[in-house]
Amino acid sequence: MSWLALYCKELRLTRTKFLFNIVFLMMVAVLFFFLIDRYSAFFITLTVPLILVHLFYMFFAMLDSLRQEWKHKTSVFWLNIPTSGWQLLSAKFAAAMTQLLASLLATFLIIYYLLKHSATIFSDPTIPYLLIEQYEQFWWIFFIGIFIASLQSGVVATFIYMMAKSVRKLGWLLGIVISFASGWLWFKFQQTFIYKSLTEWGVVLHEAELMESFYFHFDSLGSEPSLDMEIANDVILYVGTSIVDLILVVVVLYISAWLLDHKVEA
Repeated sequence: MSWLALYCKELRLTRTKFLFNIVFLMMVAVLFFFLIDRYSAFFITLTVPLILVHLFYMFFAMLDSLRQEWKHKTSVFWLNIPTSGWQLLSAKFAAAMTQLLASLLATFLIIYYLLKHSATIFSDPTIPYLLIEQYEQFWWIFFIGIFIASLQSGVVATFIYMMAKSVRKLGWLLGIVISFASGWLWFKFQQTFIYKSLTEWGVVLHEAELMESFYFHFDSLGSEPSLDMEIANDVILYVGTSIVDLILVVVVLYISAWLLDHKVEA
């Protein structure tokens, strides 16, 4: 079975859950639209969790996809497909990644529409226009950051599950301990000169216009809160950081694939 066939198979198997996810997003969007339109424009802040939940999208998607193989007793067939563990896991990972991309894009579009809708409701017109301007200019930074972070959570889930199937009794615990220990070591490595040499290249953002903090106060002319903000200076983002993070995702997925080939049993 080719990699493309495996990828399409994973998309078909997870299609119902993905469509449910999109329908749920639409329902939440309608609810927020009603709350903003009927009560207060500041209900727009409730959309933030819609973005943040995608940080764990890949984690739960990969756990569920792998669990289904053993739950429905298809793991014997899956493990005996004449192809490598890398192809098997990367096909699952790519399918979940495709759905993450679609869900995240839909979420960002929903939030942009709600921001536009709330612009005429704020008592202070400078607030929504500033928010919309910042959103239009910097949305892609948050998008890429959340997307990569979700991929990282996905490979962690994959590694833990492969450890659980490799070491029967304490595999889950061992996988979690190794993941936390590796995360701590990676955090320490990020503070070294070597890491900075590898990542600090390809500046994509060096702005003095990113929002650093928000301060609420009550307008003396009304009861609805308005918004002040301070501006951060010397914000620098590098292409190198994203490239290294993606390489790390590939490395952990490859380790998981090695476990699948050599240690995992149905």
